[in-house]
Amino acid sequence: MSLGKSITNSYISDIFAEMAVLLELAHENPFRVRAYQKAALAIEGLSENIASMPVEKILKIPGIGKGIASHLEEIAGKGAFSEFEKLKKRFPKGLLDIVNVQGIGAKRARALYDKLGIDSMEKLMKKAMAGEIRNLDGFGEKIEQNIILGVKEASERKTDRILYWNARLIAEEILREIRSSGFGNPVYAGSLRRGKETIGDIDILCNGRPDGVLAEKLSKLSCVERTLSTGPTKVSVILKKGVQVDIRIIPEESFGAALCYFTGSKEHNVLLREIALKKGFTLNEYGLFRISDKKQKKPIASGTEEEIYRALGLQFIPPELREARGELELAAKKTIPELVSASDVKGDIHNHTNLTDGKSSFEEMLEKAVSMGWEWIFIGDHTLSLGVAHGLDYARYAETKKTLEKASAKFPRIKTGRSIEMDILKTGDLDFSHEELEKTDLVIGAVHSSLRMKEEEMTRRILKAMTSPCLDVMAHLSGRMIGKREPSNINYDMIFEEALRHDIAFEINGQPDRQDLTDVYARKAKETGLKIILSTDSHSAQQLEYMNMAVVVARRAGLTGKDVLNSLSYEEFREWISERRKTAG
Repeated sequence: MSLGKSITNSYISDIFAEMAVLLELAHENPFRVRAYQKAALAIEGLSENIASMPVEKILKIPGIGKGIASHLEEIAGKGAFSEFEKLKKRFPKGLLDIVNVQGIGAKRARALYDKLGIDSMEKLMKKAMAGEIRNLDGFGEKIEQNIILGVKEASERKTDRILYWNARLIAEEILREIRSSGFGNPVYAGSLRRGKETIGDIDILCNGRPDGVLAEKLSKLSCVERTLSTGPTKVSVILKKGVQVDIRIIPEESFGAALCYFTGSKEHNVLLREIALKKGFTLNEYGLFRISDKKQKKPIASGTEEEIYRALGLQFIPPELREARGELELAAKKTIPELVSASDVKGDIHNHTNLTDGKSSFEEMLEKAVSMGWEWIFIGDHTLSLGVAHGLDYARYAETKKTLEKASAKFPRIKTGRSIEMDILKTGDLDFSHEELEKTDLVIGAVHSSLRMKEEEMTRRILKAMTSPCLDVMAHLSGRMIGKREPSNINYDMIFEEALRHDIAFEINGQPDRQDLTDVYARKAKETGLKIILSTDSHSAQQLEYMNMAVVVARRAGLTGKDVLNSLSYEEFREWISERRKTAG
């Protein structure tokens, strides 16, 4: 028996994620907290609507047991489950906002609530500015100052825009529902199709006749909270997630022209229309027409985007490149390369297990990696200095490396290595000694503390870390968290030049709120001659899917499969590590 189709995966995932936070606030058993976190991640990443799946199939999903399944039935009937509703009443709503302030989390939020009665962002700022937080156990002046900065950033960066990854999940759910309702060929367009890091409204094009019938049906999709407007060719709705979606009904014969137009960017479209005019054409969302065809009765091209670019004498331009950054000049010369795709990726290097701050075991990570078709994976964790992540010293690294080797024996289809995310200390030193570093499979350097140093100091810190011949990859270089934390001030030119001398690779981090290197700096890294590697920075097996986020950023940077180290075989990648360490010293 299925649960029905009126509830979306993202809605259910959000409930379980919030339940995990509430349990943390309530000081509940950490195992219960992790159970809800794992369920939220598992459901978020499903390609099929869990609400329409048979219960027996639901119980086969890793992370979903009978308890979670019973909650699913309750959510399907009531929109939530009773334990969740009871727990929500125990805490002020504002406390959840405080949890999300950079550097606080559930444990500190509860302490602030219990000891100072802080239950809103306004009270948090007031108490911090008054110097009352620093005196609490486990806080101090530095944390108090970071809280002030965190609240300011949250206020300044507050926006209705959502992260690309979240928008994509929402859009894919809508597309599935449209298809299941019998409507053909829905696709998303706009900034989402171009892979922008944040999205405002979601634009969807749906094949159909503008007779009003389809528009009426689309306005009644189960994911819709309310309808803003309905016309024969366009429906604007607000989803239950609070996101606005504009759905346009496009006749098949002009679908390509409409897709090109509504994908944008605006700047790209302006340049494209200028090219059309120079060639004696006019271009709009209905097609490419000869200027002499005043009534626009017979388009030269309109059915597909490829037809339109070809008619203009241009190579097809992938949506991710349509930002008026020189792509039209390349298209005129037919020199746009084949961009990197998920099929080029053979493995991942940056991820975390339940040995530190991750949620999944070695076995769960390996099982997911195999399911993604990868040939290899380096499984990593944090080092000791990152205390909040229960980081590893060298002895634990070596011990867990043996544990990974045993776990790998169960998965003969995939080759493994043990990476380590090495904390770069404020001094620029690394967490392990040189002798210990030499015994590691792969070292990923990263800054996690004192992120607001002056540019000169932060740059010097990173440059010093790069003098270690065993630092193989630099992770999330800017340290930014989109919408939460501004990037650190660093001199990219100096860092890239030094990295080139040591053959250090740079990561494009696929965490949706990192996307670091950005597409702009990834492009600059390639132009400098640096090697680039895509990574997930996953904290659960399900988050290995974030490789697709890294691929999108890489495509926006114009990277090809050969530009990323992930395209190497296991043996080739191992050889690169070995050779660069020999020459880097």
